[in-house]
Amino acid sequence: MTATPPRPAHGPGSTWDSPEAVARVASAYRTADVAALRTAQIDLLGPIEGASVLDIGCGPGIYARDLALRGARVTALDSAPAMLAAVVEETHAAGVAVDCVEGDVSAIPCPAASFDAAVLVQVIEYVTDAVAALQEIRRVLKPGGRLLISDTDWETASWGVGDRALSDQIKRAWCATKPHADAGRQIPDWLVAAGFDIVAWEPRVLAVSDSLGDTFLGHTWPSYRRLLDRLGTVPTADLDRFDRLCTESSQRGTFSFCVTRHAWLAHSPGGSQ
Repeated sequence: MTATPPRPAHGPGSTWDSPEAVARVASAYRTADVAALRTAQIDLLGPIEGASVLDIGCGPGIYARDLALRGARVTALDSAPAMLAAVVEETHAAGVAVDCVEGDVSAIPCPAASFDAAVLVQVIEYVTDAVAALQEIRRVLKPGGRLLISDTDWETASWGVGDRALSDQIKRAWCATKPHADAGRQIPDWLVAAGFDIVAWEPRVLAVSDSLGDTFLGHTWPSYRRLLDRLGTVPTADLDRFDRLCTESSQRGTFSFCVTRHAWLAHSPGGSQ
């Protein structure tokens, strides 16, 4: 019997390119805590009415939709056809239209100096060569173009479940699934190395007191639990116990979770800033 090769993480036919991934990401991005964070991040980008904006790694199109609702001319870029199909549905339902392009940040299929601004949210933590990716974004931005880049520092994550050792074990395993678990704090160094000028920084804490609620954590943890189970980096018995502690502490009103997400605004060189 021939073993089925594992699906790639990104691109056509990947684990990212599936209805399940679309539903999971869209549900997490519709939660009140992420919606508030998204509004603050887009505010950081400044006025965008009439601006050409590239949303890189756009996922199911929640950011692309909100950018277009503010009057931007949006191009949504993703490596997964399923995500781009979701973008069309999301933006059509909101009464706006965006252009969709298949591709990824390592080789953006757009001419140089094409965009007034770019958005890169929860992407750079998965990119092995972060500086090269940012240089590619700089290529497609006009002189003085704006880049909003946001990512999480997962090493700041903490769970209050009454067992510090177990929650630390879970965090280490979670962080090990990403090329850059601390991407949020590394972003400014990467921006400077790629030739950007940093303009502003806004860190925000995602914090919840109910592991079972309609929050980013509530929609994200189940898929991570399945990943850790599949990888075998945390014994199933420990994952079961962690889930049980999260539920019990939530019911008692003693649960807590928080993690820091960083947003940076940068300009490409040149132009009238």
